[in-house]
Amino acid sequence: MPAFEAIGGMPYWIDLTTSDVRKSARFYSEILGWEITGDDYRIARIQGLPVAGFIPQPEEGAAIPDTWITYFLADDLDAQIGQITELGGRVLAEPTQVQLGRMAVLVDAAGAIFGLIEPAGEDAFIAAGEPGTPVWHELTATAGFDKAVDFYHGLFDWELVAMAAGEDFAYTTAMADGAAFAGIWKAEGHFPPQVPSFWQTYLGVLDMDATVAKVPELGGEIIREPWDSEFGRMCIVADSTGATVTLCEVDEPVEDARESDPLQGFDLP
Repeated sequence: MPAFEAIGGMPYWIDLTTSDVRKSARFYSEILGWEITGDDYRIARIQGLPVAGFIPQPEEGAAIPDTWITYFLADDLDAQIGQITELGGRVLAEPTQVQLGRMAVLVDAAGAIFGLIEPAGEDAFIAAGEPGTPVWHELTATAGFDKAVDFYHGLFDWELVAMAAGEDFAYTTAMADGAAFAGIWKAEGHFPPQVPSFWQTYLGVLDMDATVAKVPELGGEIIREPWDSEFGRMCIVADSTGATVTLCEVDEPVEDARESDPLQGFDLP
């Protein structure tokens, strides 16, 4: 499996905050083939490459529901943390030194939780776009879509392209070297008013039907049955502790893939 050198401002890491680390680890190891090791903080690997982490919720009441958090690669963590408030966001957890580097948890101008990471060491590589790895990252803006677009452009200087801009539907993608790597969806009115904006990671699977068949056996729930989209076959599930994740069927990796190549199934115009 190839590893791609990461670019500042792009999705770099995902963590699952979970009320039952063992249950979550079993669920994802079975459906994605992850090898998960560690004690309090567990790291998932596929073919030896790290792809995700598992963080136990505090024993005295969960700070947030069980959920996946997307971390973006920081060019200058402290400087970017200093921009958060002026861009309309807030700092949820100040930078902390951990095994992977320095990480901070934040809230954007649309109310979605996300993170920034400054990796330990000089090299930063990611595994993505293949079965068992993230294949897409999407902000579902249940409110504040325009604020979200301005926020991430200001924080990361993203090249943003509006794919759709209607009253009822709007979608903007973030681009690097001509390839889309993340999307922002205007989802106002599509969710109950109490649902805040949220980042979601699409995880790749090789065989959607075979994978989905395992979900209820492992204590998960099918939220939306598999459907065929223009970007591939997808399914939305709740894992064994209730965290939501979107699965996307992707092919085996191609030879000589490059970071500038579009992620599998998301070659947007």
